[in-house]
Amino acid sequence: MSDLNPAPALTPEEKKSKRRKDLWQLDIPLVLGLLLCGSLSVIEFQRAFDGIGRAWVYAFQWPLIGAVCCWIWYRYRTEGNVTKSFTNKWKQRVAALEAQAQAAELHNEEVKAAIEPTDPELLEWKKYVDDLQRREPPGQPPQAQ
Repeated sequence: MSDLNPAPALTPEEKKSKRRKDLWQLDIPLVLGLLLCGSLSVIEFQRAFDGIGRAWVYAFQWPLIGAVCCWIWYRYRTEGNVTKSFTNKWKQRVAALEAQAQAAELHNEEVKAAIEPTDPELLEWKKYVDDLQRREPPGQPPQAQ
């Protein structure tokens, strides 16, 4: 999915600076995180095979945490943000829903205008009902006169 505001082309010096920044902020933390998850996975599998039942949960938890680290790293590398594609999709969805709501509102106004009663007796009846509801609101006992 393309961004709403495409990024300008980077100069070679800016690309080199970005690669250096990505190395320190994305690549090295990923490697350290995967090393940590891998070593803890090995430790927990050893504990699980030694008979500690609770270690089985951790033995599968650490590889999943490593997979989430890889997913976050991939999202940052490709989109620069973990939530950018989600927010763009939701912004487009909200815009479409607002357009539908406006179209439905216009349609409802047109329908109301087309159905507007022209019968004088019906208009008198509606006035009477409105006056009655004003004097004696629904849901309350009638007032003594």
